[in-house]
Amino acid sequence: MGMTGFWPLWRAWWMIVRLGASRMIWSMQSLAAMAMVAGMAVLVLIVRLMFEQRQEMEFHVVFFGQRVLDFIYLRFLLPMLCLCYGTQSLGGDWEEKSLVWLLTRPVPRPWIYLAKYAAALPLTLGLSLGGLFLLGLAGGTAGMTAALAFWPVVVWGCLAYLALFLFLGSWFRRSTVIAVTYTFVIEAILSNMPGLVKRICISFYNRCLLYDIAKERGWDTHRDGYGITPDRIGFFLPVDGATARWVLAGVTVGLLLLGIWAFSRREYQDLT
Repeated sequence: MGMTGFWPLWRAWWMIVRLGASRMIWSMQSLAAMAMVAGMAVLVLIVRLMFEQRQEMEFHVVFFGQRVLDFIYLRFLLPMLCLCYGTQSLGGDWEEKSLVWLLTRPVPRPWIYLAKYAAALPLTLGLSLGGLFLLGLAGGTAGMTAALAFWPVVVWGCLAYLALFLFLGSWFRRSTVIAVTYTFVIEAILSNMPGLVKRICISFYNRCLLYDIAKERGWDTHRDGYGITPDRIGFFLPVDGATARWVLAGVTVGLLLLGIWAFSRREYQDLT
């Protein structure tokens, strides 16, 4: 393909990215995601203020990392935020019957799929990282210190979750229901089971990366008797941070390639 043919294709691809991003920004999913983040930030603020009133209790980095990030943000809130945009990026076009417009554009299907990922990624990263730092702000000095240390965990998680939910949105018409089921069954239940079965969960590798960063900074122990570590290491069987990064990168690339392959061969019915 010469440069003459490339630029029209690039402009058409970029238009799909822009339209996809603008449609998702002004949507109920954005309002729901922001409401979840705001509600969680208010809860963190209330807990911190309670700790400050009870001077014998300290709202420290380890508490924020373990109770807020590990128990709530990585296991529930982060996948839900990624779900809001991931399933709607292509699934929303399918539901709103605008997918036929996409498929008739002079853009190859693999490019369309990547355009949808590119449209959703900045929104998902912005909301997820913004949510992390909003929680850090609500958590005071300890919360902000933890947010500045653990933001790579959120980035890696976003890349993988978005690739997964975009694939579900391109393959299943009611993908939101399936994605919510995955979040509450696979991520919430299997990620807490013994042995190696939890290694099919994205949150497992996210949490391993969290524990690895905490260990590097000496937050794996605390004078209160706990730290940012698995409750039982022999039960959890974590991997090191480098392995977690490679797995999350592999999951992201693998799901994108699988999604491109499936979307290129999928015969969509009832598009009008």
